[in-house]
Amino acid sequence: MPHTLIDPALEAEYALRRRHPERESVYDGHRRLGAALRATGGWRLDQRYGPGPRCLLDVFPAGEGAPVLFFIHGGYWRALDKSDVSFIAGPCLAPGVTLVAPGYDLAPGVRVADIVDEMRLALSWVVENLAPSRIVVAGHSAGGQLAAMLALDQAARGDGPICALAGLSGVYDLRPLRHTSINADLRLSAPEAAAMSPLLRLGDLPPGARLMPLLCAVGGDETDGFKRWSRDFAELWGARGGAVQRMEPARRNHFTLLDPLADGADPLTRAILALARPPEA
Repeated sequence: MPHTLIDPALEAEYALRRRHPERESVYDGHRRLGAALRATGGWRLDQRYGPGPRCLLDVFPAGEGAPVLFFIHGGYWRALDKSDVSFIAGPCLAPGVTLVAPGYDLAPGVRVADIVDEMRLALSWVVENLAPSRIVVAGHSAGGQLAAMLALDQAARGDGPICALAGLSGVYDLRPLRHTSINADLRLSAPEAAAMSPLLRLGDLPPGARLMPLLCAVGGDETDGFKRWSRDFAELWGARGGAVQRMEPARRNHFTLLDPLADGADPLTRAILALARPPEA
C-alpha cells in the first residue's frame, strides 16, 4: 500500500462502515428480496464472462433483444456481491427491461484498474450474447465509478451500445480515498487514483466527444463528500454537452438509497428505467 496518512476529515466523509452500523440490516433486506426472486426460476445465473473467480454475471431476461439495465454493485471494490442487487430485477421485467448484474473480483486481491477491465469484459459478453437494443450502464457507489468508466470508454471511442448512464451515489474522484482507511485494501497510488477517477477522465475527453444522458442520484442524508462527488460530476457532464438529470431522494442515506429500486412506482426506479426506452417511446 502506498504510504499515506489518514485524514480524519476525509475518513469521516468517505469511510462509512463506522458511520452506518445499520448497513448490514439494509443489505439483509435486499438479499431476502433477491433470494425470493431468484427462487422463482427462469433466470440465467452465474454466466461466466471472464477468467477471475468472481467473473460471473446474472441475467434476468425480459425477452429477446430487450433493452438491458447493466447494474454494478458497490462495496468500495472490496465487498458485496452481484446477488445483492438481484432484487432490482422485479421492477425491471414488467416494463420489458432485462437486468444484468455482473460480479467482479475484489480488492485487495486485485486492483481497481483490474476491476474496470473485468467490467469491460462483462459488457462485451452482454453485447455478444444478448444483442440488446439499448444498454443503460448503472451502478451504486463503487459500481457508479465502474459504470461511469464504461460510459466514458464509449464517449472516447465515439460510438457504442450504451444509451445512458445512471450513477447512484457514485465514487467519481478516487484521490481522497488515498487518505482514508479504505486504501489499506485498495492500495491506490496517486497516479492510479487519478487514472481511475471518472471526474478527471471526463475533463480529459476531447472536444466534441458525444456524451449519453446521465442520471445522477445521491441520498438526501448522505455526507457532504458524496454529495460533492455527484454534484461535481453532474455539473461537468452538463458543461461538456451531456444531458443531465439529478435526483436527491429525501431521507435516504448511502445504503438506503437502493431501497426504492424494489418498487417499480418509485420516482428513482421510474427515472432509471425510462433511460432504457428509445426516444420515440
